[in-house]
Amino acid sequence: MTSDDRKPPGGELGRQPHLIPGQMGRRLYSMAALAERIEAAFIEEYGLDSPALRQADTPASRLKLVLGTTDYVLAVESVQLAAPEKADLVSRVYSDLFGYGPLDALFLDERVTTIALEGADQASVRYGHADLSALGAIFQDEKHLRRVLKRLLLDAGAEMRDDQPYIETGLQVGDRPVCINLMSPPVTLRLTADIRVHPASPPDANSLIENGFWTAQASTLLKALAASSYGLIVVGEPESGKTTLLGLLAGWLPQPERALAVERAGELRLPPGVERLAARWPVGDAPGISFGEQIGRALALRPGCLLLDEVRADEPLTIAPLLTMPDAPRLIWSFRGPIFEKRLSSALGMLARRADMSQSEEMVRALYRRLPFVVTVNRLNGALRLWSVGEWQFKHSPDYPTYVPLMRVEGGALRLTGERPALELDLPESFWE
Repeated sequence: MTSDDRKPPGGELGRQPHLIPGQMGRRLYSMAALAERIEAAFIEEYGLDSPALRQADTPASRLKLVLGTTDYVLAVESVQLAAPEKADLVSRVYSDLFGYGPLDALFLDERVTTIALEGADQASVRYGHADLSALGAIFQDEKHLRRVLKRLLLDAGAEMRDDQPYIETGLQVGDRPVCINLMSPPVTLRLTADIRVHPASPPDANSLIENGFWTAQASTLLKALAASSYGLIVVGEPESGKTTLLGLLAGWLPQPERALAVERAGELRLPPGVERLAARWPVGDAPGISFGEQIGRALALRPGCLLLDEVRADEPLTIAPLLTMPDAPRLIWSFRGPIFEKRLSSALGMLARRADMSQSEEMVRALYRRLPFVVTVNRLNGALRLWSVGEWQFKHSPDYPTYVPLMRVEGGALRLTGERPALELDLPESFWE
């Protein structure tokens, strides 16, 4: 098996083995069996925490140890490999011992933005913002899949455990922020994972113009919103660009040192000065800290601006203090929800009412007043788009606002609607003409 053979499309890694003769031709080995044999020999020699391993504190030094064990096993088993096959084998063993197995190559591929795993037999990837593409089986078996996911979770400060069938956490793999959503039985029939992989370098305003996410006019409007004192909410479905946009807005805040971010998985790219509090999962006997608990900790620090990534409709109690406290900080949220006006109004209204059913209508009014501006994002036809920018305006009633779009996609183009904001923004009159 060459290095090209290990790269999907077919994805039958280890499922249709190429057999290699050993022991003077009397025995056949698959590459998977050789890899397992080398891994077992390596662990037998070095263990999981030996002086030799601790001393090998660089990838090059660890690779040297793996190469030595590989040469030993190949000699003992009388296996002859071509140079590319041997390099592929060493890389595979190294990934399984020190990396994330077959996921390593996907993390290195800048085109990959999502990795979806459904058991050991089904893997898919998203290149850019296109639909998922099937890879087939990239893991040997369920045990192999579980071992790799356990290592990912461990490096993210979490652990796979029976009392926690759903985990959302994040880590840095190389230069790329990675978010892991893992579900295991009884929530699902099989162990599944949805892994979001962000680019090594976040996009800036100009690159978003170039790739069609927004226009220069939209960028100017969003900068004015970020520089204002008003709250705003970024809305979209999963993988629509909410976190990316929220991070960009954070970089435009007038006083970033007075801002604080609360996150689920630590995916935000934050500017210097913005403190981060992320949800933590229980590990061993150490308790976890939920998203809602971190919001409480953030409020105790009395920030000038509180960024939340992301608010969800199934956790209404987490946002109750933000709508009831008299001196709440400026709020900038990302919210997983629908982008079209009627459904968005219904989703936000339900979220606010469920935050405190005893004063449901007051909570709805508080949400609209504290988050007057709405920015929606969408993934459509393999591309992310800024879909609309709007404002809740109390035009006809002091109690219930009307959603007024200031900018939105019409006829395939993002343009101003002709409406003006009720709240003053630092933009010249010519901007709206």
